Amino acid sequence: MRMKSLSFWAALLPFAVAPALAASVSTCDSYIANAAFLAFPTAENTAEFADGRVRLITLDTAGEPACCSFHLMVLYPSEDGSYSECALISGSADLGYFSIFVGNATVLRNDAEGMSLIVPTESNVDGTAVAAEMQLDIDFSAGTLSAK
Repeated sequence: MRMKSLSFWAALLPFAVAPALAASVSTCDSYIANAAFLAFPTAENTAEFADGRVRLITLDTAGEPACCSFHLMVLYPSEDGSYSECALISGSADLGYFSIFVGNATVLRNDAEGMSLIVPTESNVDGTAVAAEMQLDIDFSAGTLSAK
């Protein structure tokens, strides 16, 4: 009986969502944060939240590196709200994600103090795309963003 149980769980394993991997947050002062890398079609690769105060933009570095060329640019309010801050989210310091699905982002919290979002992604695990997610936490009063 134990063997059947293990077989059942082993069969379900490929459908499980991988835990959120550590995300690398950097400024938009890099070659990746370039309008030339805007992923098309834009309607599927951009999203707005909090009445347009938070914008998610998928960037694709033209398939380089082949496994992980997608990055997420996030525009969010500065501390005083007079301009937009810009953050670049990557899977690690050197690689992006296999895919990013901003159109399927879920709002966990949205209030006057800030917002939290879950953005579905695919990470590269030994050459295979594995479903994962990133969580973005934006503090409107401090003008900060964190990702995990």
